[in-house]
Amino acid sequence: MTRSLTQRTPLKRSSLAAAVPFLLGLTAVAWAFPWDKDMVDQPSAKPQESEAPMDSAGVPVEGGETMPAPTTEAGMFEAKDAAVLLENPIPATPDSVAMGEYLYQITCMVCHGPEGRGDGPVGLLLATSPVDMNDAYTRDQADGQWFFTITRGRVTMPYYRDALSIEERWHVINYMRTTFGPPDQIGEPAEQVGD
Repeated sequence: MTRSLTQRTPLKRSSLAAAVPFLLGLTAVAWAFPWDKDMVDQPSAKPQESEAPMDSAGVPVEGGETMPAPTTEAGMFEAKDAAVLLENPIPATPDSVAMGEYLYQITCMVCHGPEGRGDGPVGLLLATSPVDMNDAYTRDQADGQWFFTITRGRVTMPYYRDALSIEERWHVINYMRTTFGPPDQIGEPAEQVGD
C-alpha cells in the first residue's frame, strides 16, 4: 500500500512549522554571541598615536648607517671617492670568504651572475647591465668603494644597507676580491690610500 500525496502533506507541514521557530531561535541565539562585532567596534591603533616599541630584530639594529647619503650625481661620485679611505675591518679568512660566497649567492648572483660578469638572470633583463666584477675598472676600486656601492646602490643596483649588515657586506667584498678578476689579481687586496 502506498500513501497518497494528500496523506504526506500534513506531516511535512507540521515538520516545517516546528523547524521554522527552531531556526529563528538559533538565529537569535547566534546574534547574542560576540562574533557579531564588526571591524568598526574593534580597537584600532591610529598612525603615530604612540611610539612603537623597539625590537632587537628591528632595523636599524645599531642606530643606522653613518655613511653620507648623497642626493646628486656629483655628490655620489664625491662620496664614493671619499669611501676609498674606508678600510676592510674583516680579514679575508676562509670563514669570511665562505660567508661572503653564501651572501653573494642569495643577494648578488641574480644580477652579477655566478662568475661576476653581470650576466645573472635578472641582470640580463635590465636596461643598464650590472658591472662585470672582473673588469679592471671594478677591480681597481678600493674595498671601501665597493662597500659604498653595496651600501648605497648605483644606477639600477638597489642599496643593500637594510638587507645586509655592515659585517655581512665586508664578507661579500672578501669573497668578490678573492674570487673575481684576472687570475693574476685574484686574492689581492686593493691598495688603500694612505698606506
